[in-house]
Amino acid sequence: MKVQAPGKLMLAGEYAVLHGGEAWCLAVDRYAVVDDAPAPGGFTPPEALAAWRCAVARGLLRELPAEGSARFDLSSLSGGVGRKLGLGSSAAGCVAALAWAMERERPGSADARRDELARCAREGHREVQGGGSGVDVLTSALGGLVSVCFGAGLDGEPSIGRHGLPGALRWRVFWSGTSVRTSEMIAKVEALRAQSPQAHAARIGAIDAGTADFARALRADDAAATVSAVRSLGGAMAALGEAAGAPIVTPAMARLAARLERLGAAVKPSGAGGGDVVVGVAQDDHAMAALREAAAVEGFEEVDLGADGAGVTA
Repeated sequence: MKVQAPGKLMLAGEYAVLHGGEAWCLAVDRYAVVDDAPAPGGFTPPEALAAWRCAVARGLLRELPAEGSARFDLSSLSGGVGRKLGLGSSAAGCVAALAWAMERERPGSADARRDELARCAREGHREVQGGGSGVDVLTSALGGLVSVCFGAGLDGEPSIGRHGLPGALRWRVFWSGTSVRTSEMIAKVEALRAQSPQAHAARIGAIDAGTADFARALRADDAAATVSAVRSLGGAMAALGEAAGAPIVTPAMARLAARLERLGAAVKPSGAGGGDVVVGVAQDDHAMAALREAAAVEGFEEVDLGADGAGVTA
C-alpha cells in the first residue's frame, strides 16, 4: 500500500488566519509518500502517531498501527540537503500516514471520509507542533485551492472552501536561499501582540484586508487585480515584520518587490516569511518573464512547482 499527499503553498492570509482571518492555500505537486515498511522498527514521525491516536478515538481506525510499520519519504518536499523550502513536509507526511493506515484497514475509506481525515490529521499535527493553524494539513488532504477560516478560534471547527484555479493569472515560486523556522517568526509576532496590542491588530487587519482583495480578484479571475492584492499583502507583511522586529520580508524580497512595481508583477512571502519560498504573480507572459529575470538578479532560485488538484491519494 502506497499513499501520497501534496505539499502546500500559502498564497494569502498568513498570521491573520491565527486570529480569525481567512487564509488561501494551494496544494502543489510535490509529495510526501508513505508505504509499507520492509521491516519493522523504523522511525515514525510523532505527528503521524498523534494523528493515528486521534483516528482511533474518532472511529476512523479500529486500532493503532505498529510504530515503524510505515515508511516515510518526504524528500521531494525538501530543497535538498540542508535546505527547507517551507512546503509543509510534516503536514503532508501526517496526512499521508493517516490515509495509509485507513486504507490498510478499509480500502477506499481515505477518499470516502476525506473531510474527517483532514480534520483528524490537523488535530494530531497541531498537538505535536504546539499550535498553528493547520491550514497546510487541510490543504494537503483536500488538494486544489483551499480557503480556510477559524471563526470560532483555532480550537474550533474550520470553515473550508474549495475553489478552481484562475485561468488568467501566471504564478511561479522562488527559493530565497535561506531556510527559517516558522515558530521563530510567529513568536516575534506574538511578542508584539503582548507588548502593543493596537499595533498588532492594525497590522493583522491590513493583512486581512489584503486577503479579502486577493479573494475577490481570484474569484473574478482578474489577473491585474490579483497582482495588486499580492503587492499589498507583501507590504502588509513587511509592516508587520518591522513592528515585530522580525525579518518577515527580507531585504532581498523587498528589493525584488520594488523592481516589479511597474512591471505588472508582484511577490510576497509564502508562509511565515524570513526565508523559505516566495510566490510571484504576473498579469501576463511579458510580466512573468520580467519577474523571473528580476528574481534571478536578486539571487532567487526558481522552484519547479505546479498545482495539485487531487489531494491525498492511495
